[in-house]
Amino acid sequence: MPSHEPRPDWPVLCVDMGGVFFTYSFLSALTAWAESADVDADQLRERWKIDGPFDAFERGEITPADYLDHLRRLLGLQDLSDEQVAAGWNAIYGTVDTDLVQLLGRAEVRARFYRIVGVSNTNTLHADFWRELYREQLPVLDTVHCSHEIGATKPGAAFFDHVAADHGVPRASLVLADDIAEVTTAARDLGLRAHHYQGAADLAAYLDAL
Repeated sequence: MPSHEPRPDWPVLCVDMGGVFFTYSFLSALTAWAESADVDADQLRERWKIDGPFDAFERGEITPADYLDHLRRLLGLQDLSDEQVAAGWNAIYGTVDTDLVQLLGRAEVRARFYRIVGVSNTNTLHADFWRELYREQLPVLDTVHCSHEIGATKPGAAFFDHVAADHGVPRASLVLADDIAEVTTAARDLGLRAHHYQGAADLAAYLDAL
């Protein structure tokens, strides 16, 4: 194991949160809302969509209250309170990838990178929730960069430029692990090294080959 400390001219490993660090499913939100409102979950599935307000919420451009009102209108949940809509919104989260956490905690992996950080397209309601839910596992990351705090989403250049600047490195020093192939392709087009995440063992092999 190297005895020297990582330097700021070394790469920064960026680990996607939802779909990599932990699992999630929006179907769980629809089920929770259906149970609270006593309606058919299939009806909510037909109404649900990732739309302009969703994207704006991930960029921090609208308030939680405004987005909850939007969800209530979109899904026909007028009888549910803000607390009930928010509870369903946060019902999407599953389990942490413990193999990944173990990998990121290895001394030989940490010695290869200046920092290991999380990156997420998310919103303030979700981020506040999963920061508490996964509080025991999150310390394996030096920090987490969230789109609603940056005002931009990945894979846009503005998102990655913010992350790079925050750590004092050029964009080309970022190494991204993300579960969405379109995101990794776009990141490579921006000059990043990027890996389509399909499990901790696969990522370990990729990092060994860097």
